[in-house]
Amino acid sequence: MNTPRVLDIFCGGGYLSYGFQMAGYDLDGGFDNWDAAVKTYEKYLGAQAHLVDVALFYPGKKDYEVIIVGGPPCDDFSLVNTRRNIYGKRAQLVLDFCRIVNDVKPEAFVFENVIHLSQWAEVALFEIPGYKVTKEIADSVDYEVPQSRKRKIFIGSKDRHIKLTPPLEAKILTVRDAFVSIETNWGFTKHRPETIEKFKNVRSPSWISKETTSDYQGTVRLVWDKPSVAITNIKKAQILHPEENRIISIAEAMALQGIPSWYIPEGPDTDKAKMIANAVPPKLAYRIAEAIKTPFQRTL
Repeated sequence: MNTPRVLDIFCGGGYLSYGFQMAGYDLDGGFDNWDAAVKTYEKYLGAQAHLVDVALFYPGKKDYEVIIVGGPPCDDFSLVNTRRNIYGKRAQLVLDFCRIVNDVKPEAFVFENVIHLSQWAEVALFEIPGYKVTKEIADSVDYEVPQSRKRKIFIGSKDRHIKLTPPLEAKILTVRDAFVSIETNWGFTKHRPETIEKFKNVRSPSWISKETTSDYQGTVRLVWDKPSVAITNIKKAQILHPEENRIISIAEAMALQGIPSWYIPEGPDTDKAKMIANAVPPKLAYRIAEAIKTPFQRTL
């Protein structure tokens, strides 16, 4: 019995696929409409990625076993987006994912997205015909990633319900654990003097400004000996270094996602920051991949 190949829809930089690769799966390729993401996937994973509009993508049934994984851009669902649109173009991509699964009929599928995924999207995933679907809420910190970041994970299988559970031996990693592993720090944002002065007032995650302005909205300072808050796009959010009056660097964001230092996204810093924010932490992806394996495959 062969291990199925992994087909990554909305592949981004390939960090979800990388977790499956670490678990021993071969990759069948990635698909995304983002050029920098496609280049990143191909550079590090040794598999082909295709620049394509997934809404127009019809892969057809394979003559070998595959697993489909992916999670579309989550802007329409996220609380970070104050103008949430459950029927937006990106929300429609959930239905495109369901369509592709129904077309290819993989052995299993994995869908990852924000904790606030709309109910209609969940219903669509549970109603894909021919699959036993399990929904899990996974916090990255439980999978040895140094940040608390909750996501909904849907796992569908043709033959069984698959449960995702954190490893019993998992250590709780902190910001300090993440930053001490950084050999070369890079990807800093240049701040204006008035911005630095504002950052000086932000003392801890529990600090709340008494001002009525929105200057501090979304600003949080990390704590050395605790896990990070959820990493969002550092070019938009204001996640501050524990001691220095600056937002965290791209290298620091990678470390907090558990992304290896060599797995640097392609493109300008704006693309790098976005790709890191969108990434499924590889350690979490690895555990998902292991959960999907049958008992026989785990002995191979």
